[in-house]
Amino acid sequence: MEHNVDFGAEAQANHALAVLRALDVEAAVVPDERFAPGVFLSVDPTSDTKIKLTSRPGELMTLGLTTTRPGQWLSLNIVLGEFDQSHRDILGLVCKTQAEDTVTLRACLRSGVEGGFVDAFFGKRVVSYHSTSTHADLIKLEERDDIPPQASWRELVLFFPPDLRQLQLIDLRLFGV
Repeated sequence: MEHNVDFGAEAQANHALAVLRALDVEAAVVPDERFAPGVFLSVDPTSDTKIKLTSRPGELMTLGLTTTRPGQWLSLNIVLGEFDQSHRDILGLVCKTQAEDTVTLRACLRSGVEGGFVDAFFGKRVVSYHSTSTHADLIKLEERDDIPPQASWRELVLFFPPDLRQLQLIDLRLFGV
């Protein structure tokens, strides 16, 4: 996918997801290395987690994981760039998932601030189970003091249980109003 014709603050993320959606790949994932533009998995370095990623055209990814020492965190990070929210009222997230075991995960908007970052979590947890499920959530930006209107960088972060075994992330979209 060579063309990026998306517009708006969420364009960088949605284009990266479109590139991932077009891939046909099966590979071991190295933590913190991008396997699509601006998309990577972050794993606690004290963990021994091994990750296999499968992506087929039309879907995002299926993750297969093995571990004997899960660590403190496991996350999917999607780089959003500066992602100016100063002209938005709402940030929305929609995802479609399926998992062999029931799995819950949390999504947040991470904003780079002087000296580090701040995480602003969406209100609902994503629940995945043996049947395909769709999840939608919104952040009302004007009601949150943990989201700076402008930041030097931002990421959408999906926090998985550190002992996750399998998850199919069929689709994921961001939108702003």
